[in-house]
Amino acid sequence: MASVSVPPSNPLFLLPQQWEKFGYFLPRYVLNWAELHACPASTTDSSIERDLNFWRNRRVALVRQSAYQSLYSPGVRTGWEDIVLSAAKHFGPFSFLADLGADYLVVRQAPESETYLWKGKYALDPDPVASCLKAADRAAAWENSTNGQAALSVDDVDWSSYDLVVGIDVPIPERIVRRCPRTLWTYYSVEAGGPLQKNSLRRPAAGYQLFLNHGFRRYRTRPRNRTHVLEFPFTFQSGSAWQRLSNHAAIPPSTKTQVILDRATPPPDGPTSPLTLCHLKGNSGQTPARTYLEQMTSSRFAIRTDPRTRWGNWAAEAIQAGCLFLGRADSLAMPGLLLPPLVANTTDEAWARAKRLLESPEEFDLLLRLQRSLAEDLCFRRPLAELTRWAKKFYSR
Repeated sequence: MASVSVPPSNPLFLLPQQWEKFGYFLPRYVLNWAELHACPASTTDSSIERDLNFWRNRRVALVRQSAYQSLYSPGVRTGWEDIVLSAAKHFGPFSFLADLGADYLVVRQAPESETYLWKGKYALDPDPVASCLKAADRAAAWENSTNGQAALSVDDVDWSSYDLVVGIDVPIPERIVRRCPRTLWTYYSVEAGGPLQKNSLRRPAAGYQLFLNHGFRRYRTRPRNRTHVLEFPFTFQSGSAWQRLSNHAAIPPSTKTQVILDRATPPPDGPTSPLTLCHLKGNSGQTPARTYLEQMTSSRFAIRTDPRTRWGNWAAEAIQAGCLFLGRADSLAMPGLLLPPLVANTTDEAWARAKRLLESPEEFDLLLRLQRSLAEDLCFRRPLAELTRWAKKFYSR
């Protein structure tokens, strides 16, 4: 008798977003189950187009200060793609530039104490004072460098001309923020688990309205965000922006037989054929951003099985770059982009699943579409929709 192929089925259970308000009463194992097995409905194309239209006639600024040098370099460039490709380490929230048309500004360290809240990231160092002094000296030296000459003083920018300002840490002092009441002031903390993050979850920095919490949970419950906190990833990146970035960098088409492992993930013990193994090279501060982009967009699978807990930003970027991500759910602070068939605790297990999926293209395509849809919704559409909703209320006051 001829065998009958069974089409793959969706491994996710549809559970509306409104369900999260009941999460406070549910045990943790139920919440963990929902984060991997359930899924809220995706934001529709029509609603996201309305949100994008809302921002097209408004001015947005993405701002970092000289003390944080892991994002893009300042300087005159022809487009957002070149700005992103100047990244020292992280590609960061580039959809502010690509999809909202934001200006990218780098400002010099202001003297006010609130603009030094970045020092909290060194609180657990053996000698926090020495670490802070070293970081301040490094920022001062950079400000005097060729690249640093393009940095601006916070007093030389007409901040009132912006409808939305997004800070990396708190780059703009309260005295300026208070003078611009019609500007929506928002910020990230550089360290997702640092003191600024923890304090900002309770209350925003003085004068600022919104804190962007780095998060991309499917269900935002326990802890539930306070009204000034938006579930908003540092990898605020759309799939279309990734494609445009790849096209701009002239990344050649690939047959995508490569598997990329993050730096701390060991290789599999057995043979790797027919897949090609490579460890992540960039973007580490020494490897050009274009190399990182090429490595990410030419891979079919991305794997992370290192047991040490990390936030999950690399997984988000890998998925938006076109990879199918496999890994350990218990090692990701934000595991919501994983799918049950893609959970693997060892590299050998992940490798075996990857090779099996190559032999089952229907299942591979289904999982790829589902995971990319999750990443698009949690890392771009939902945060944009909620930022837009908040902004509409703010501007109508």
